[in-house]
Amino acid sequence: MLTKSQKEKIIADLKEALDQNKVLVMADFRGLTVKDMSDLKKEVKELGGKMQVAKKTLLNIALQEKGVEFDTRSFSGPLVFVFGPEETSVPKKLWNFARKNEHLKIEGGVLESKVLNSEEVVMLAKLPSKEELLAKLVGTIQAPVSGFVYVLAGTIGSLVNVVKAISDKKAKA
Repeated sequence: MLTKSQKEKIIADLKEALDQNKVLVMADFRGLTVKDMSDLKKEVKELGGKMQVAKKTLLNIALQEKGVEFDTRSFSGPLVFVFGPEETSVPKKLWNFARKNEHLKIEGGVLESKVLNSEEVVMLAKLPSKEELLAKLVGTIQAPVSGFVYVLAGTIGSLVNVVKAISDKKAKA
């Protein structure tokens, strides 16, 4: 049984994690081995995220203090809370892990202050990352300019070839 001060510390840690991260994903981890949990925790940490197991009621208190109306007690079984600094990387990691390991089940999440169900978390996981979207945008913007430069280079090259041909023709005459 946790003491009141221990519970307050856990709530403070959860609130701090909510403040520092953009996304929270909740998953049922019953049936996972200790090795699977430690591997997942390591992978999440590499992404800059944080994984924590705590009582659902303590997370409820932390969420309510942040102004998010969400009742995690509606989920049966224990939950692991995975926080991520970026919108898609942690949901993507959990979704890929859950596809390989049937024991991990994504139950829901919170994106900034919006509550997400499990389907919305999976949709979020399927989105490209911010870096990928920016790269596509730069490529889209760059494509017409590159095409224009290519056409100009071709025109100038053709002009040089014509001038050289005229020069060669006059040299023979």
